[in-house]
Amino acid sequence: MEPLTVVEEHGIRFRYVPAGPFLMGSEHGDPDERPVHEVTLDAYWLSETPVSWSTYCDLMGWHTPPRGVPRHDFDGFLLWEQNKIRRRYCLDEKQADTDLFGTASLEQVVEWEAELARHGVVLPADARRPLRYDTKPMVSVGWQDAEELCARLSTADVRYSLPTEAEWEKAARGGLTGKRYPWGDEPPTPGRCDFDHLGSARIAPSRDLPPNGYGLYGMSGGVWEWTADWYDSRSYVEGSGGGGEERVLRGGSWADCAEAVTVSFRMSRRSAPWNADWWGGNVAPNIGFRLCRKDVSGGDP
Repeated sequence: MEPLTVVEEHGIRFRYVPAGPFLMGSEHGDPDERPVHEVTLDAYWLSETPVSWSTYCDLMGWHTPPRGVPRHDFDGFLLWEQNKIRRRYCLDEKQADTDLFGTASLEQVVEWEAELARHGVVLPADARRPLRYDTKPMVSVGWQDAEELCARLSTADVRYSLPTEAEWEKAARGGLTGKRYPWGDEPPTPGRCDFDHLGSARIAPSRDLPPNGYGLYGMSGGVWEWTADWYDSRSYVEGSGGGGEERVLRGGSWADCAEAVTVSFRMSRRSAPWNADWWGGNVAPNIGFRLCRKDVSGGDP
């Protein structure tokens, strides 16, 4: 089977990652990225992009926000703000629309623009524009939310999950060995990767930049992505599984520097489901996820 084989389910395109060994880690990164070691994996599929806001709402059975709502350059923070009241999608769609897309939000935008102007920052004339919920990643989402979606979609024949840390890194490398980024060792640029622009907080649509060798978009930059593994700084040395309260995040984001968007960089964070009393760990406009798909019935995934 060719590695660029595509399957589409639930409105999500998945790319094939072939079985076999790969070299995980980097001798050039932080201590928790060392040593480089060989990992062998079965074949699997990974979603072509991080799950979008619209797709997530559709699959959870929630009211889907309109796609043409005018917004401004700080869409990363606006998506963050909106996710904080997702509970109302389930309880009161009319109130959700008022809160998410009404005059209060627009007034908030104007206040932000005025504050920027006081500091000498003037937004371009085209700064306000549609958020494009169908093309941009879901953010401010916990790994519990991602796993709830996986459980909802999984069947006796097909299992959906967050990728393990190894599955994520193998997919991010796109068939390359020993390279720092999905495209090779050349430094990231705006034409390759959505990174290092905390000042604008504009999230690029997932397919705006080139895919890697497996046809996957946004494996470097864009949004941090949850994995299925608990973080352990010595797991590469001791071969131990992580524990505790923090899950591994991979990929870096629009807010991070070049060192954080390598294929081997590791980060971790706590989180809670969207309807929990404590939700603080999810309040980040640069954390999302993508899905891993496996055929439970055997054979190729």
